[in-house]
Amino acid sequence: MERSMKTSPNLVLPSPDFTCNPPGCVFKAGVRPFRRNTYRLEIQAFGPKHVVHNYGHGGAGITMSWGCADAVVKLVRTLVPNGTRARIAVMGAGVMGLTAATLLAPDHDVAIYADRATGTTSDVAGGQWAPSVVKYDAKNAKAKQQFEDILRTAYTMHQSRGPSFGVSSRVNYTKVESDTFGKIPSDVVPPPDKLNHLPFQHLTSPGFGYHTLLVEPPVLLKRLRDDLAAANIVPQHKVFRSVQDVISLNETIIVNCTGLGSGKLFNDPDVIPITGQLVWLPAQAGLEWLYSTGQTYVFPRSDHVVVGGSYECKVDDENPDPVKCAHILKMARDVFAGRSFATADARPWLMRNK
Repeated sequence: MERSMKTSPNLVLPSPDFTCNPPGCVFKAGVRPFRRNTYRLEIQAFGPKHVVHNYGHGGAGITMSWGCADAVVKLVRTLVPNGTRARIAVMGAGVMGLTAATLLAPDHDVAIYADRATGTTSDVAGGQWAPSVVKYDAKNAKAKQQFEDILRTAYTMHQSRGPSFGVSSRVNYTKVESDTFGKIPSDVVPPPDKLNHLPFQHLTSPGFGYHTLLVEPPVLLKRLRDDLAAANIVPQHKVFRSVQDVISLNETIIVNCTGLGSGKLFNDPDVIPITGQLVWLPAQAGLEWLYSTGQTYVFPRSDHVVVGGSYECKVDDENPDPVKCAHILKMARDVFAGRSFATADARPWLMRNK
């Protein structure tokens, strides 16, 4: 049941300072590894070798990471006799590869192979816990159950790790009900608080408050890399250009977390890039909330205030566009100044609902 809340007229949360002065203000672009219809989480046999696919999570990689890693472990168990320690290769050193390696390492000998040890798509992620820009087959009961179980596991595992992994509780404020949060089972993220007005100085329209998590990518990824390094698991540089390169690995079980690269490697036409432009403002104390509605999202973190709102389908370009970044920043500034529609428009590259 939706909860109503009369926001106290005395509650005014601090708004961000949107001043953008280099070098403290940085433009970024991240390429989401989106897959049409659904992400891929399954085993594919290549003779005596098996590839466990784990890719296509779009903008929900960090959100789904631990849940997908747990599912990978279960798939691996179907390939390995009980109690047997196997040699396993993990392809990719983004959050999907790192969490899979972390959960596999206690029971198996794990090696990570990647073309990048850092600077991955995960390193550019915003960090709000929400299954954004990811597809699943909601009409298929089994697929829907798998997706919801992944979210339950992921949320619990993120939450249990806490601040040392960059995890903290946050309220995400929205002007309208969120389709993205609507995908989440209510036992994970409860129905939102219905607010008579949002608690900002100028952004005071009616709205909603979703109780979720902030997972800060710089903290999470560093902790995962450090913990794996302490276990002598350090990514080995390798560029995979074909399936033959994959199956030529010495390991007989290979966990594929290459994200966007899986499209070419495994001839998967459903994998497409979706680029998002971002502005990283300097960190600002006291902004312990999240905001996302329509074309604008603002995620304050300990390292930056992340501002975004673009969605460029079939664009694979990690070079930020200064003009688009400046427009995204102006839109966010207008929203928090009470000029919600001053710069909102129908530009095809703008996100419609975060």
